[in-house]
Amino acid sequence: MTSNSARSLPEAFSLEGKVALITGSTMGIGEGTAMVLAQAGAHVIISSRKQDQCEEVAARFRAQGLSAEGRACHIGKMDDIAAMSAWLQETHGGLDILVNNAVLSPWRTIEDTDVGLFTKTVDVDLRGYWFMSVEAVKLMRLKGGGSIVNLASVAAEHPDHMLSLYSTLKTALIGMSRSFALEFGADGIRVNTVLPGVIKTKLADAFDDDTKERIIRKTTVKRLGEPEDIGYSILYLCSPAGAYVSGTNLVVDGGFSVALM
Repeated sequence: MTSNSARSLPEAFSLEGKVALITGSTMGIGEGTAMVLAQAGAHVIISSRKQDQCEEVAARFRAQGLSAEGRACHIGKMDDIAAMSAWLQETHGGLDILVNNAVLSPWRTIEDTDVGLFTKTVDVDLRGYWFMSVEAVKLMRLKGGGSIVNLASVAAEHPDHMLSLYSTLKTALIGMSRSFALEFGADGIRVNTVLPGVIKTKLADAFDDDTKERIIRKTTVKRLGEPEDIGYSILYLCSPAGAYVSGTNLVVDGGFSVALM
């Protein structure tokens, strides 16, 4: 086997021949990540709740000469997770990369978070990530290993008002990733967490202009992040270049956390 030190730089970041499932990838960070992984040579599975939206994005990728297909999956529904796993095994013989990105981000105070909303959010943001990863492990064993990346947030370490439940569950993902990395490392499966800062997505639109300007002032690179900024960090973790990285938390926030210390 060729060691990473003997690889050329393009080879170190190549995903040729790899199958990558990115949940919540019809917009925002998920779509940007899928684009980066596809450009690196992966066959990407565009996934979200609605099949027509998945296929629309996949078709746009294919029009650019990239390898992509759409497959709907609501990760808050256990039947959908099981169906996705069975389809991946039948269609692709397993899975190489899972990016857990789909998310609910309720904009509520703690006192206004009722049991119904709490349960619905946990079902997607934690239970969904957990059992998608459990199925991914089974599929990755068929391929001799793989890489799982869970999308958390700097809110896991620096919670903000109105995002308490979101922040709580993002913190839980850090522990989950470390536990999976420990348990499945012997199977050749690496598991890591990426903690994005404020990225130009639908979630960021919840902030008013004054808040966005305050965030930009506190961000050392003086801008909000782009979805592709997160995609490139995930490419590193999923590619041979990141072969010795597992159980870690990668903060990608333009230096925002530094200003809060």
